[in-house]
Amino acid sequence: MTRGRLYLSMLAGWVALTFTLTSIPSPEFSSLFPGSDKIAHFGFYGVMGILFVLWRRETGMGTAAAVLWAAIFAALLGAVDEFHQQWIPGRSMELLDWVADFTGGAAGSFCASVAASKLPFLLTQKDPPFSHVFKD
Repeated sequence: MTRGRLYLSMLAGWVALTFTLTSIPSPEFSSLFPGSDKIAHFGFYGVMGILFVLWRRETGMGTAAAVLWAAIFAALLGAVDEFHQQWIPGRSMELLDWVADFTGGAAGSFCASVAASKLPFLLTQKDPPFSHVFKD
């Protein structure tokens, strides 16, 4: 298995886990403090942003494009997730949850781009041809 497929598999698994957890009716746990659910949204979508950027960078996409597409992915997936929760008993669709999803995905994607530049072992794919001419 190539590293690109590994990152894609990890991303797909993380998305499946996220949707599974957000589909549980009336979760039995309570918030530790006000806003702790927003931190969870931010964290879950942050991991998605990281995995998305690593996958796209590994398959040859430039850094700026990978970060942009990861943020778009997080925004769209977060919207779908929030929309579907309106039919789950004990759950609700909340704008601030979506904001946490989007900002988490964007922050994770940015962190992954920085990590990949500082930790070259994360990627086997080198920069795309002519990347030194057309900077991201």
